[in-house]
Amino acid sequence: MALLALGCSITLDLSAPVYYKNIADGLALPYSEATLFLMLDNLKTIAFIYAGVWVSWRVLEIAIIPLDGGGINLLEKRCFDVLKQQKYAFFENSFSGSLIKQANRFSRSFETIMDWFLFQFYMNILAIIISFTIFYQQQPEFAYYFLIWISIFITWNIAFSIWKMRFDKAVAEADSIVGGVYSDAISNIFIVKSFAMEAREQAHVNEASDSVYQKKKIAWFFTFASFAVQGIMTFGIELLLVYLMIQQWTSGHFQVGEFVLFQSIMIILIQRLWEFGRNIRTLFTALADASEMAEVFRQVDLEQDAADALPLTISKGAIDFNQLYFTYNQENVRQAYLFEDFCLTIKAGEKIALVGHSGSGKSTLTKLLFRFLDPQQGSISFDGVNAKAFTLKSLRQQISMVPQQPDLFHRSIRDNITLGAEISEANLIDVAEKSRSLEFINCLPDKFDTLVGERGVKLSGGERQRIAIARAFLEDAPIVVLDEATSALDSLTEKQLQIAIFELIKHKTAIVIAHRLSTILSMDRIIVLEKGHIIEQGSHQQLLNKKGKYFAMWQHQSGDFLID
Repeated sequence: MALLALGCSITLDLSAPVYYKNIADGLALPYSEATLFLMLDNLKTIAFIYAGVWVSWRVLEIAIIPLDGGGINLLEKRCFDVLKQQKYAFFENSFSGSLIKQANRFSRSFETIMDWFLFQFYMNILAIIISFTIFYQQQPEFAYYFLIWISIFITWNIAFSIWKMRFDKAVAEADSIVGGVYSDAISNIFIVKSFAMEAREQAHVNEASDSVYQKKKIAWFFTFASFAVQGIMTFGIELLLVYLMIQQWTSGHFQVGEFVLFQSIMIILIQRLWEFGRNIRTLFTALADASEMAEVFRQVDLEQDAADALPLTISKGAIDFNQLYFTYNQENVRQAYLFEDFCLTIKAGEKIALVGHSGSGKSTLTKLLFRFLDPQQGSISFDGVNAKAFTLKSLRQQISMVPQQPDLFHRSIRDNITLGAEISEANLIDVAEKSRSLEFINCLPDKFDTLVGERGVKLSGGERQRIAIARAFLEDAPIVVLDEATSALDSLTEKQLQIAIFELIKHKTAIVIAHRLSTILSMDRIIVLEKGHIIEQGSHQQLLNKKGKYFAMWQHQSGDFLID
């Protein structure tokens, strides 16, 4: 619809000078009724042409809303769809601010590219074809000069813009870094302010912004150099054609009407091609803006289900880590395995604790459990079924996770507990009471409908953790992972909450990453990890009797904590 409307508009627009030529030729003749009638008839035709142009643009406006606006809408949805398919490690290695900026630029660049295609490429191609046809009918020699000039003009613009695109990409990449620096500082504003780091973070932003400016200066310099060349070519063709017209006039082969025709069309074309030259910079800038997110679209190493994966059910909760080989160094897997031939069997309903110094592999095991990461060799199974036989959604819905530092959505407490699930008010109150959240929730102005702020900043650390624990109660999964779930609570609340937690995991398989002895002492088995290897395992008393690594950690305890 847009192409048809634009085609009609440009065809009608460029046909008008033909009738102005006839009027100009009539004005050059002595007055007569026949000449007057001819001129008025041409004027009437021009009026119909302008009416057609007006209608064509109204049709275009109707088409452009679903074309440009609808395209942006689809791409915004598609960007998030592509991002959420990326593996967990992708987000660990990326700035969220940069990704947001890249996605925004990607969808917005569609409008720029589409507008360039319609109003610059398509319309100018039509204009050149129509103009060449009119010129050829009037003066074939002029038409060939015009065609040669058009070819040189367009070739120069496209070739130069392709060469310059490397500088536009550098600007886009540097701009993404600015977004990342902004996001990093703003999302950690508490640290920035509490450590009086405002000046230092300002310096980081300034440095990133200055880098963008330096790259922009180079890109803009080449852009303006291109404009200068275009100006010379534009003025040159205009002077050449006027000179040729004068030469044709001296020999008596050129009429006033032809001058009007040629000049009218040349004015339209020169203005259009000048805009084409200017806007080709905008096109390639848009392509550069879209290039980073386009690279994400090209990713093939995505988080996806196996072809034969099914939404299976974990009925008992037995877990088996079977001969795992895993390294974060994917490029050279032979060099530094974190887990090498790692085996661990957790019985259905067993409660185990993972302890060890930082870097021993505790957190990595939980990531492997959720399939945020996949081992290079070996397998993980649930109730004897390989984890890859489950769809990712069904697997993760059957494992509850209570992290040490839970993040919340900038939504209501109700939304953060239910996570979109439809539950009764009584059920919601029940899980809030079990997690010891109900008391503080009832003190809030809007109770369960209170907004918690970005990442839950309006709540204390202990309150955020209790919300996360309430989720686990509500999910009622057969496997529960607790990453020091009570670390942010005061001693009294912790003791109260431990009763509820032990009730939660009573008939479930539980994996606890913990430093508090009060949590570890109640576990069926304690696994001591060191650099990805199990060096000791047993109950608390059994490990103390061995007087090994766990015993040494026990001896260096402070209060209720095991020291790393």
